[in-house]
Amino acid sequence: MSTLDEASTLEQPRPTPKHEFVGHERDICSFAFLHDNVHIVSGSWDGTMRKWDCNMGLPVGEPWKSKGGTIYALALSPDGKTILCGRHNGSVEMWNTDGEMSEDIWTGHSSWVSALSWSPSGGHIASGSYDGTILIRKAGNGEVRSDVDPIKTQQGGVRSLAYSHSGDRIASGGNNKSICIWNSNTGELLVGPIEDLGDWVASVVWSLDDSKLYSASDIFARVFDSTSGTELHRLKHNAYLYSVALSPKHNALACVGHGGVAQLWDTKSYQPLHLPFSQENNKTFRCVSFSRNGQYVAYGGDDSKITLWMVKDIAPELPSPPRSCLEVDATNPFAEEGRDNIYDGFFRSSEPSLPFAYGSSRPCHRTHPFSARRFWNVLIPSRRGPPAESIHPQPRIKRSLSARHAGPHPVAVSAARPKKRYFIAPRRVLPEDQSAEEENVNINSETGQSSLAAAQSSSAAAPSSTPQGPQYLHAQPSTRLSQEDGHDYGCW
Repeated sequence: MSTLDEASTLEQPRPTPKHEFVGHERDICSFAFLHDNVHIVSGSWDGTMRKWDCNMGLPVGEPWKSKGGTIYALALSPDGKTILCGRHNGSVEMWNTDGEMSEDIWTGHSSWVSALSWSPSGGHIASGSYDGTILIRKAGNGEVRSDVDPIKTQQGGVRSLAYSHSGDRIASGGNNKSICIWNSNTGELLVGPIEDLGDWVASVVWSLDDSKLYSASDIFARVFDSTSGTELHRLKHNAYLYSVALSPKHNALACVGHGGVAQLWDTKSYQPLHLPFSQENNKTFRCVSFSRNGQYVAYGGDDSKITLWMVKDIAPELPSPPRSCLEVDATNPFAEEGRDNIYDGFFRSSEPSLPFAYGSSRPCHRTHPFSARRFWNVLIPSRRGPPAESIHPQPRIKRSLSARHAGPHPVAVSAARPKKRYFIAPRRVLPEDQSAEEENVNINSETGQSSLAAAQSSSAAAPSSTPQGPQYLHAQPSTRLSQEDGHDYGCW
């Protein structure tokens, strides 16, 4: 058994939440992070659901309303497109992530639906009720599977449900201080009942490899062997627990409950991670969850709000989850390097207006058209050009005072960091007796040497303190003002 030593943590500074989402009128019993890792959908005893923006800290649109009464359970589908809602009247509703409810409302329970869980494939749904039964439904139409009878748990009411990651088992926590594990394809009892767990089992969650089962009941978060039902460990808190959740990216278990309990534990060492991250000792937190990328953890309860935290602020000792190039913020190509983007104002005038999101007063997010530079930075970490010695200076071309300078004229532009170079390249002035067609013939006959010499000349003319770009990268003019202007414009 591991015990949280509160006395040793009181001397340490406590973190502060990123956002608090306020808008519900009663307790929040369930919420879900959407797959975009930006939005949360919550359900409340006030009978409404709400969508929240984790970046802005604001609600998205109006509350989602229905006539089913108090909401006790929410569950997001594996594809992230559908949210199930368990109501006080025993019904199950389907909503999309924009707040539109399906006309089909599933019935079958004689008491309120207190727990919901999707199978990993998304093909089936388990609903648990205070009537003590578990119904396994087809996800398409909500019909109860004909090959699996309703499971009569004998647990005095089902408080929590969880499909295993393999999809072949379902764990249920009951009002009678017990846990049972069922065969999801036959309804057969496989493990349990595991009894005398101190109080009702308000939450159950499987380890990522399905070898363990974690639960919340009384003041303990318990760890069980999922095959034998043997209790492996207890994590002791200072008050009753209501919910546990596992991070998908860290070896971390979040526990919340009565008296403002909110603590992260290491699932390998069974030691607390840093310190409790709640400062509201007079509150009861009823639900907790991590975002899919492991960046956020949030809880909700009788304070009628969702409190959002950055995991790195709570437990800085945890490693940051690795980021793939698909998770990179392509809208800010210099974010990782801590640099200001000097092109923001340069391109902004050509961007189209952004459309507004459904039910929202704010523009929806759209990828910046120049985000390809961001992926270049990720795939090629070093942006240094070839050494200055590798670019051979070209002899200066003699021109008359009346002729215009034919090569690109580099201009160093500094905006904090890094330095960028714009160029203005006047067009070559031809003698009056030579036409443009004749010049093109001359250039072609020289196999393009004139273009290469111009590029090398511009590189050699650049200040030596400015990093050089790739040796064979030819700058293309991005804008041409007019034929009369006589200049080509662009940037390196």
